[in-house]
Amino acid sequence: MLAGEGSSDRTITLEVHHTKDKEIEKFNLPKNIKVRFVRVTLSTGEYEVLVTNLLDEVEFPTDEFKDIYYLRWGVEEFYGIIKNRLTLENFSGKTAHSIYQDFYSTIYLSGLETILTSDINEELKQKKTLNKQQVNHAVSFNAIKNQALELLFDQNPPTDLLERLEKLFRTNPVQIRPNRKIPRIKTSDYQLCNYHKRSKKICF
Repeated sequence: MLAGEGSSDRTITLEVHHTKDKEIEKFNLPKNIKVRFVRVTLSTGEYEVLVTNLLDEVEFPTDEFKDIYYLRWGVEEFYGIIKNRLTLENFSGKTAHSIYQDFYSTIYLSGLETILTSDINEELKQKKTLNKQQVNHAVSFNAIKNQALELLFDQNPPTDLLERLEKLFRTNPVQIRPNRKIPRIKTSDYQLCNYHKRSKKICF
C-alpha cells in the first residue's frame, strides 16, 4: 500500500501469536482485533497508510481520512511535546513507582504550562503580525520546570513570580505558519539509535 499499489482501503483481522495466549487469557483480552488500513496521498505525492478502528466505510469514507487525520494533529503534537520536549521516556528509575512518578509529573508540567501560557497565547494571537504567534515551548517549559516547586510551596502569593513568567513568555514567540510543509528526512535505524544513545542532550 505504501507504494500506491492495490486497494487504498483494506480491513483485516490481526491475531495474537500463540506464544502470548497465557497473557491474553490472564488479562481477559481478545485474541484478535479487526483494523482498517487506509492509504492517503499527501500534498508531496507521497503515500501515508493510516491504521484505524473506524471500520464503517459508509460513515467514514476513505477520501475523508486525510482531513480526519489533520483534525487529530494537535494530539500528535502533544505526544511530541511529552516525548521529545519533556523526554517522558527518559525515566529516572526502573521500578513501576518511579515510572508512575515520572509520568504524572510530566503530565502535571504540561498541564501547568498550558494554564500559565493560555492568556499570553491569546494576547500574542491578537497582535497584528504577518503570521500569528504563540509562546515558545522551549522557553515556557524550561522556566516552569525551574520554578515549579516555588509555585507549589512558596508561602507568599506567587504574584511576582507569575508576572516574571508572563514577561518571559512574551519574549521570543514563535510564528504559526499555516500550511507549512517541511520535507521529511529519512533517517536509518542505526542513525536514530546512535543519536538517542550518544548525541541527544537531555535538557529537562
